[in-house]
Amino acid sequence: MSALLDRLAAHAPAIWLETAPPRGVAVESLLGRLAAASGQLDAINLVDNALGRVKMSGLAFAAMLKARMDVAVALNFSCRDRNRFALKADLLGAGALGIEGVVALRGDKLADDSAMGAKQVHDLDPFGLLSLIADLNRGDTGEGRRLLKTLPRLVPGVVGNPNRKALDRELELLDRKAAAGARFVVTQPVFAPEAAYRFVARARAAGLYVVLGVLPIKRPSMAEYLKKQIQDLREAHRHLDHYEGLSEEDARRSSIERNIALMRALAGEVAGFNIMSGGGPSLAIELALEWRRQTRAAE
Repeated sequence: MSALLDRLAAHAPAIWLETAPPRGVAVESLLGRLAAASGQLDAINLVDNALGRVKMSGLAFAAMLKARMDVAVALNFSCRDRNRFALKADLLGAGALGIEGVVALRGDKLADDSAMGAKQVHDLDPFGLLSLIADLNRGDTGEGRRLLKTLPRLVPGVVGNPNRKALDRELELLDRKAAAGARFVVTQPVFAPEAAYRFVARARAAGLYVVLGVLPIKRPSMAEYLKKQIQDLREAHRHLDHYEGLSEEDARRSSIERNIALMRALAGEVAGFNIMSGGGPSLAIELALEWRRQTRAAE
């Protein structure tokens, strides 16, 4: 078993921090903030041009993380932006760098394919990408050759949305992803325990480790943005309404309290929590540290 899976199989839920690589080439500030929290994190989950916004290559930033920190990395791979050759090349690079996990996902739809000349690729879908990862884990390049040196095993994961109104369709996709070789699922953010129970039960029945998305809210404007712009969270609007009219300080404090309560309620149900940065890691790190503090105090 890999170190990543070993931690997900542990009694206490793993703590992952989700963040994006920087927008430009200035990396020291973000690396410093992540390094300061590294002893409290079980993994860092790096997103891949989320919401169609270009950031530094996740593979390049993951290499910097691995050089600076002793922490597992789960690297998101979007099928939206690369054909199968580019995906395969980056997977080989991830294996050579010792990246532990790969999250196979379709990728957020671009608002306008003509923006900056961008075109969606989708040469592979997540199922094809899972198959490609399985081939490389066996040493098969798919070109009639085998790797001369076996790569460290890449643990394949996928994404899921417990908030989806048509949940039966989401659960059907979850079963297919498990059958295609996924070992864990990282979810969209959940804001109430009842939104997660059916999804988590189905994922566990399919043999998937669930890393539940937790999104701290920094300010009321962030909650309003999520309501207006992120269609996957339509079922969570009544929870986001809580932040209307609060000051930024009160919103941050309330979000920490509400998310700690959520994590306590689900700690016995899931393999881990993926604490999402939502524009910057400061509040996500604060939540991770507070969870660790309260957990140690309760032991």
